Amino acid sequence: MNVLNKEYQQLEENIQTLSEKWSKSLEKDTLTTPEQRLAIKSFPAIPHLHITINVEQYNRFIEEFFTLLEESQPSLTEQFNKIRRLLTNEILEKWFTEAVSVNNFYFEKLAKDHGIAEWLPFFIAEHAARPFLQKLSSELSEQLHQANAQGACPACGEPPRIGVINKSGKKELTCPRCLYSWQIKKITCAHCGCEEPGKIEILKIEKDERGEVYVCHQCKGYTKVIDTRKLIKLDPIPLLDIKSIHLDYIAQENGFGIPEMKGTH
Repeated sequence: MNVLNKEYQQLEENIQTLSEKWSKSLEKDTLTTPEQRLAIKSFPAIPHLHITINVEQYNRFIEEFFTLLEESQPSLTEQFNKIRRLLTNEILEKWFTEAVSVNNFYFEKLAKDHGIAEWLPFFIAEHAARPFLQKLSSELSEQLHQANAQGACPACGEPPRIGVINKSGKKELTCPRCLYSWQIKKITCAHCGCEEPGKIEILKIEKDERGEVYVCHQCKGYTKVIDTRKLIKLDPIPLLDIKSIHLDYIAQENGFGIPEMKGTH
């Protein structure tokens, strides 16, 4: 099932461990007010909120992420130093806001203006923002259960791309970004909601009963689905998403894709 090389897999596991440490440090914090939660009318909810985070905490997450990446990719140290010199409190607040809304244009322009690898600023800002997103999705769970989750995570707007068949046999999608989970009918498209017979096809993997790809011939979207009943150990969803990348290759080779993140729906 896993096609990752050992070094990359180890890096992803280390990132997951660090992210879990960050999330634990936020457990006692409250990022939303009762008034904000009651006022939620639009989904995805988090991009519509005006959230004030602890900038020093966010900066610490970024610095710890630099340290982790430098251990495996020392050639990037100069790139990290360029970023370090940019990170005033004002820029950090901007980074968090733009990471939440996945404003790739902002990060690509910043990288170009400062001679930084195009992919790096968003990669850093996004990973350091995820523990805050996960805390927010947890705080908003009551409101999120009332949302129409079709086509996007109702918490952060990430397109649905991975789900599991849980121990009770139900299909459950989980956002690898904010970790919000919601149930969905087994034979339905998570992107466009299509349930028409013949439009949803399940691509099975030879000699692997654990992973399947649900593809939609109406919108050309797909989701990966892992049967947890056939796993000895269930990895955290972000790791499971990475380790099942071979399913993405299969879907894309057959002409299916994942829509862009939605700002509203």
